[in-house]
Amino acid sequence: MRRALFLSVILFLAAGCFAQDSARGPSTRAERDRALKVTHELEADPLAPQLTGDRNWLIQWIQDVPDISVSICIDPASATSRYRYGRELLMQKTFASAAYIIQNSARSRDDLSVEAAGVEGALRAYEAIVKKDPQARSAYWDRLLKKRSNGTLRDYIANYMETACGSTQTQT
Repeated sequence: MRRALFLSVILFLAAGCFAQDSARGPSTRAERDRALKVTHELEADPLAPQLTGDRNWLIQWIQDVPDISVSICIDPASATSRYRYGRELLMQKTFASAAYIIQNSARSRDDLSVEAAGVEGALRAYEAIVKKDPQARSAYWDRLLKKRSNGTLRDYIANYMETACGSTQTQT
């Protein structure tokens, strides 16, 4: 499972690298507005079948636009989690990271803030899933919720980024 998750992320990011070599121009204001809207809708209802087309558009858009580059660091602890909605939360993490970059272009190189925004977005999606289906709990995601509530989530993210992804950014 860990290997499959890692490979899917690599393929997703690699596809984005190849797509960025295309003649595609920068994102438009309308596209960025749509990306933010879809991201927020998916946070509120990440499993909504009526949002499948929007989700697919957002994935493709992030891969294609040259001016929004999302790098995701995978928490090694999440790889051991065999959560049935793990793929959806990884995608939501990507979407929320892109949304942060759109809304905070001056901080787009602040990897820790981008990653933290992604995790926060995935946590909101996780909470929405659990609200609809209390049986859909995950020990990993519940631990992150606890870290968020006790104020240690950003430190945790900084630690796994340094360990798993070689990021040496400090807290800002």
